[in-house]
Amino acid sequence: MAEITGKTIYIFGAGASRHTGAPLLGDFLVTSRLLLEQEKEPPDEKSKPFMNVFQWIDRLRSSTYYVDFDLDNLEHIFSLAEMKKQLGSAEGKTLFSHLQYIVMQTLDNNCKLKWNEQKKNFDPDNIYSNFVKKLEELNSTRRKQAPDGNNFKNDVMITFNYDVMLDNALYMNKKLKYNYCFNSKPNSDEFSILKLHGSTNWAACFSNNCKGKQGLIHELDPIPSRIPPIVRDKEKVPFNMVTCIENKKCESCGNSLNPVVIPPTWSKTISGTVLPKIWNSAVEEIEDAFQVIIIGYSLPPTDTFFQYLMTLGLTSNPNLHRVVIVNNDTSDDFKNRYENVFSRSLKNRGRLIFLEGKFEDFVEKDMPNIGKKIELKGYKPFVP
Repeated sequence: MAEITGKTIYIFGAGASRHTGAPLLGDFLVTSRLLLEQEKEPPDEKSKPFMNVFQWIDRLRSSTYYVDFDLDNLEHIFSLAEMKKQLGSAEGKTLFSHLQYIVMQTLDNNCKLKWNEQKKNFDPDNIYSNFVKKLEELNSTRRKQAPDGNNFKNDVMITFNYDVMLDNALYMNKKLKYNYCFNSKPNSDEFSILKLHGSTNWAACFSNNCKGKQGLIHELDPIPSRIPPIVRDKEKVPFNMVTCIENKKCESCGNSLNPVVIPPTWSKTISGTVLPKIWNSAVEEIEDAFQVIIIGYSLPPTDTFFQYLMTLGLTSNPNLHRVVIVNNDTSDDFKNRYENVFSRSLKNRGRLIFLEGKFEDFVEKDMPNIGKKIELKGYKPFVP
């Protein structure tokens, strides 16, 4: 059976990180509200953004009498706050900033790593760690088989997620180097991880008074930034990236840095940031992909960004072998959304493959074969 010689693009949606505690878009604000309700201390500066946002959301509920609008969906609320901001509303600017803070705090509290007393370090998430190990093995095998090692290209990770659980697994694997690609192109031995909507370990200065390079991203190590005085073996510790960013100041103007987290929508929010470079890198990587594997991404009908990304990337890709969709959703509606994005010829030639299952199922059972074999016996689109 022939071996794959070209690179694989792995695209991660929220479902890929769900096992780590990171909420899905539809559950995100519900999870965030629970954090506020569980707060036992009197309201302080940390709880004000939560209170401000949820009071605003509750005021919006009267509008649902006239407009069908999901006020518990992070994508919708983030986009609405962004629209208010772009219309020049001072409240919109504050709400947008507070939503960024809520995203950070929610992921900090829900995504945790276990302390390993023997190693005096944190263990990476087991599933992402297994993914990274197999990624390394697949690329090492393919590199050895490549006829021209100088033109070898590593697989690429593109993610819509803000959390740093994948980043941490890459960081902890000392054999594998990775590059976020907002400052430079990856070297031949580096793996690109393209975070299209920002990351909880990225911070930048957007002050109008800053004389430095506005939007220049500061990359923070994707590890918990504060270890409790007493931490027991296997005890889970939150990341506290919010604290890390709050303690870091702009080297040019001394102002506080802001998290680089944008709405999960196509918008003008990326203006003045390096995110266009990352998006452009994503398009370039898709242009010569041998296969694309999409994991845990529901492809909501409102997300035109994904369609733009795939259209631009595949316009000049004559070598695409297949697209693999990994998801727990087996409904007709889910399947039809993907079939409406990708051409009928891809489906008719058996090159649009749906795999039912969670991310961990894919890593454990399917990743070695799909990452290696051109023809896949027994892999057929699931029938809802």
